[in-house]
Amino acid sequence: MTAIKKHRLHYAWVILAAACALSIFSRADSASFAVFIDPLVAQFGWKRGDISFAYALAFLAGMPATVAMGWLGDRYGARKMMIGSSLLIATGTVLLGTIKELWQFYVYYGLFVGSLGNAAFMVLLPVILTRWFSRHMGLALGIYWAGFGVGPMIFAPLFRWLIETRGWEWTFTVIGIVIGVILLALSALIRSSPHDKGLSAYGAEDASKAQPDRAASARAPASLREVLAKRPVWLLTGIHHLGCAGHAIILAHVVSMATFRGVSGVEAAGVLSVIAGVSIFSRFISSILTERFGGRTVLLLAVIGQSASVFILLFASEAWTFYLFAVIFSLFYGGEMVGFPIINRHLFGEKAPLGSIYSFEMLGASTGMALGGWLGGVLFDASGAYTWAIIASAVTSGLGLPLALYLPRHKKFVVSRAAAVGAA
Repeated sequence: MTAIKKHRLHYAWVILAAACALSIFSRADSASFAVFIDPLVAQFGWKRGDISFAYALAFLAGMPATVAMGWLGDRYGARKMMIGSSLLIATGTVLLGTIKELWQFYVYYGLFVGSLGNAAFMVLLPVILTRWFSRHMGLALGIYWAGFGVGPMIFAPLFRWLIETRGWEWTFTVIGIVIGVILLALSALIRSSPHDKGLSAYGAEDASKAQPDRAASARAPASLREVLAKRPVWLLTGIHHLGCAGHAIILAHVVSMATFRGVSGVEAAGVLSVIAGVSIFSRFISSILTERFGGRTVLLLAVIGQSASVFILLFASEAWTFYLFAVIFSLFYGGEMVGFPIINRHLFGEKAPLGSIYSFEMLGASTGMALGGWLGGVLFDASGAYTWAIIASAVTSGLGLPLALYLPRHKKFVVSRAAAVGAA
């Protein structure tokens, strides 16, 4: 009996599988925004800047929702929040198929799908994984963030193909119903922490034997106020804001950049799919590297690579050059966002209000995504080309470099050793 129990699958792996699937389906249409722009221009004659405002609105409206979800998740648990968000995403997706006016697009995409619907999944899932995994945390987060990139890789070309072959209304009605059922079923599996099922975190027995980890926990801030008084939180928030502003210009407009240069619609949608697909690899590797070598090093490489690679778009004119850019860009873009939950755990300890901490950092991401998505369309409308939008993406991403350099080293054993010295 003891041997059977020892080899039984730990529920942490069920949580990981459910989290990966939730991240894929919850972002089906919110991450496929770039493939909606051309069909909306063709069908309604709306300006690209006006359409892009829906992308910005999704993140702006999501800011209070992000903070609220972090607090509610810490206080009441994640499952209820995710079930409510699943209903919002499904309803918003179906309603997107009925739009006739621009304000409807703002409400259904910007509020239902992009902000209120996604806030719970974006904030709570990675934090939950840090609680369920004491051992192999980097591996678990790497698998999760890899799954995060699968959604747009699948749904961006699928949306474009269905819109062109089945029509706008049919596409969103069917996809909305399907993802609604899937999200509700998967959300029911989620538990905020191992204690909710009377378990300990995966590998907690091994971790409890390590004196450095106990010392780190002893120094963990007791309240959110203590955490927010520390400089690293605001440096991380600034890096997240600038990095997201830079890559939001690309993610929201790269399909239109390609079609503007003469690439066909389906091929252009494939560029976004390649970015998402290659980022699966970079998210996975970056999570493991963050746990092993520290988030500061990984963030520095990601910021430099993301900023520099964008300049390729200034010279891209054929499909293969856009695909080349997609591969290089996504190797670095995927590493910019994945390390934050691990860094928080290393810096502040497992007893800190990690959901609330991460929600504040996600405010930086939300404002950055809002700014970048909107700015790309406005700069195109003002200049008649995407040149200035591409330059703005590179410059904005690069501004995160000095902030990353100013971060303390947060490799796990360094933090633990400092805690041990402090305790002594």
